[in-house]
Amino acid sequence: MSEMKRKDWNRTWTSAAAAIRGAVDYTDKKHYSLVDVMGITGHAFRINIDPDHIDIAGPTMFPGGFILRRNLCNLGFISNLSDTEKPFTPEKVEMVMAMIQQSLDKGIPAICFDLFIPEFGLIYGYDDEKGLFHAKDVSKDGTLSYTDFVENRNMLFVTTISESLPHSKYETLRMALDMIIDHARGREWQVIFEGKYSIGMAGYDAWIACMERRGADPLGNAYNTAVVSDAREYAAQFLRELVVRWNGENVVERTVRRLAGEAAVHYEKVASALVEMREMFPFPQGGEPNDPATADRATELLRAAKEAEEQGVVVLERLLNFMKGYWSEKWVN
Repeated sequence: MSEMKRKDWNRTWTSAAAAIRGAVDYTDKKHYSLVDVMGITGHAFRINIDPDHIDIAGPTMFPGGFILRRNLCNLGFISNLSDTEKPFTPEKVEMVMAMIQQSLDKGIPAICFDLFIPEFGLIYGYDDEKGLFHAKDVSKDGTLSYTDFVENRNMLFVTTISESLPHSKYETLRMALDMIIDHARGREWQVIFEGKYSIGMAGYDAWIACMERRGADPLGNAYNTAVVSDAREYAAQFLRELVVRWNGENVVERTVRRLAGEAAVHYEKVASALVEMREMFPFPQGGEPNDPATADRATELLRAAKEAEEQGVVVLERLLNFMKGYWSEKWVN
C-alpha cells in the first residue's frame, strides 16, 4: 500500500465530507481531522452506484438532508436544514437567506450543494450592499450573487451548524458505526432514490453487473472509482488511527483496538483493489471500461474489494454490537 502511505490526508474526492470538515473547523471541534470526519460521518464507507451505466452523479446523489444532519449529529452538533424545492416563495427565500447569514454572523460557514458545480461546498461570507455571497467548492473560490443563488437552481440546499453537543468518544464511535452498518446493509433511508441507486454491499453487485454487460460510462465509471477508492483509503486510515488512539485502559478501549485492527486489515485490501482499478480508469480520461480484457480485470478487482469489505463489515458489526452494550468483562468461564 505504498500509495496510501504517500496520500495527502487533507484532501478527498468526497465533497460532502470536505465541506463538513470546512465548517467544523470554525467550531469548538476544530480538532477533528479530515480522517476523523470521513470516518465518523461514514463517508469513508459509502458507495452509491447507478446500476444502469455507473452515472457520474452517483457519489453525490443521496438524501443529503438526512445524511448531512446525521453526519453532523455523529460529530456532536445540532444542525439546521433547508432543502426547499422550486417554486420558491419569497417567504422561504427570506428564511433560507436568514439561515445562511445567521450562521455566517456566528463565524461558521454554511454547507451548500451546487454552488458552482453539482458538488458540496461552503458559503463563507456575504456582502449585503453588493448582494453577494463568498463561496467555495472543489471547482472555484469566488462570489455568487443572491439572484443567481436563488434563480439558478432547483433546490435551495443549505445545512448550518447551530449548537455543539458534549458527545463522548464512546458515543461518537457508536453512532458512526451505526450509520456505517446501516449503509452497508442497505438500511439507510433512501426513499427518494429507491430503485435508482444501489448502496452499500449491493453497490458492488450493481457495479460488477454493469461491467459484465459492458455498459459502463467511461467518465462516470472513472469518477465513481476515484471517489470510492479514495473513501476506502480513508476507511483503512480511520481504523488504523482508532488502534493507536484508544489506549487499552479498559475493556471498551481494548475491544475497540482489537476489532478496529481486524477491520483495518480488511479495508486495506478493499483500498488496494480499488486503487489498482483507479489506475486503470483515471479521471477524467476514463480509460476503456468496456474493453473485454479491461472489464474482466475490473470485475475481478471489484469482487476482491467486495469480499474484503464484507469481512470488514462483519467485524464492524461485532464492534457496533459491543458498543451498544459493553456492560461486563468476563474473566472466567
